[in-house]
Amino acid sequence: MKAFMDTFINNQQKPHVVVTYPGYQSLYGNLESDGADVTYWKAQYDNKSGWYFDIRHLQQVIKPHTKLLVVNFPHNPTGWVPSLQQWNEVVNICKEKKIFLFSDEMYRLSNNDNSEALPSACSLYENAVTLSGLSKTFALPGLRIGWLCTQNKAMMLKFQSFKDWLTICMSSPSEILAIIALRNQPWILQHTMGIIHSNLEQLDTFFTIYSEFFEWHRPPASTISFIKLKPKLLGKANGSVSDWCERLAQDAGLLLLPSSVYDYDDSFVRIGFGRKGMKETLSVLERYILK
Repeated sequence: MKAFMDTFINNQQKPHVVVTYPGYQSLYGNLESDGADVTYWKAQYDNKSGWYFDIRHLQQVIKPHTKLLVVNFPHNPTGWVPSLQQWNEVVNICKEKKIFLFSDEMYRLSNNDNSEALPSACSLYENAVTLSGLSKTFALPGLRIGWLCTQNKAMMLKFQSFKDWLTICMSSPSEILAIIALRNQPWILQHTMGIIHSNLEQLDTFFTIYSEFFEWHRPPASTISFIKLKPKLLGKANGSVSDWCERLAQDAGLLLLPSSVYDYDDSFVRIGFGRKGMKETLSVLERYILK
């Protein structure tokens, strides 16, 4: 990611960039620290249907001098993913306006609704760059293996040159284990999705029972969701999600990320459901909210 951001910003005078928001801080933080003019394509929230990104809003925030669009789908932290039609619209906007596209696809292949994963951005547009790796859907973050893909050969050469200044070589054991994982992709994905589906069923039941405290919308993809906490739950924390999460961590040993961590409205928490142990986790949360 750093390789792309620094390579793109180099020799440009304060380029205008549009970035999905909220999100992983590096997606916009690196650009801002390097001097880019960053505008957010903000996620929208509907009480009945949950999170979504509006293509019309994207068209509004793009300027005549916009150079780059940075997206992250499936989205962290909301878990939203566009339909194929919406995704093609995003790519076509970039093509028509000659905007480079950087696509963070770390949660790709984690569709929870049994739909097919979107085609990777780099397969649809010659000036798209795809970031992916083994940390999320493959559940192998310890390998520290990821990649950038693009059809733009000139840009790839710049990435390779930049990387020479950062890393002489990768860890050979990590590379070997990564190859084994990729060769066994069907089994690994089946295992991962089995855990996700089991956890989602438990979350559906839990949040249905305690709908007076939480506003839950099952995310269509990824292993995370951004859920809204209701006033009844926040009464003991002065209405602050951040304070509630801090007390939850201190009193129950359970960690949830408040939306303030994302520099976002203090109304939501991010939960993860990509690991085993959901039954025990929900038991702890249940005891805490009922005490």
